[in-house]
Amino acid sequence: MDNLGKQRVGKLLMELVWWILTGIVAWMVVQPLWSEFIKYEYIYELILFVVILITYTRYLFLLKYTFLAQFQVGKFILIFASIPLIFYLINLFFGYQDFLERQSEGMEAYQIYFRADMTFDEHGEVIKYLSKVYSFFALCAIIVVIMSPFRLLISYWRVYNKVGTV
Repeated sequence: MDNLGKQRVGKLLMELVWWILTGIVAWMVVQPLWSEFIKYEYIYELILFVVILITYTRYLFLLKYTFLAQFQVGKFILIFASIPLIFYLINLFFGYQDFLERQSEGMEAYQIYFRADMTFDEHGEVIKYLSKVYSFFALCAIIVVIMSPFRLLISYWRVYNKVGTV
């Protein structure tokens, strides 16, 4: 196998390792919430934020070690796909904030999200944990998705002009 083939296989293996690590981190973050919820809407959103945060952070800082380093079409697609993704992530975050505000108004309407045998204190602890991790991962993911198109555009320009760096 030639050197270029080894590099491609290495980058694809590294991509696989990163996706496995992303899955492990997402599982570790949401694992305490699985048994507490009946409706998993916000847990799925949290998983999405974790995956986007880790993936886009990799593309932001470790771009030359990914398969996207020389793949101009992929960078072009990600640059323009990031624009609607930003608005979608902000919409999800505001939807969760709305859920929290209405949650404080009255617990009865939102009891459908949680186990039936949950006490008031357990409910408060679950909401506190979910609020912290959801806010952290959501805001970080939104910030990284806003920054990534600029990094990808710089990389696109460098590869296009054959500067030598990604």
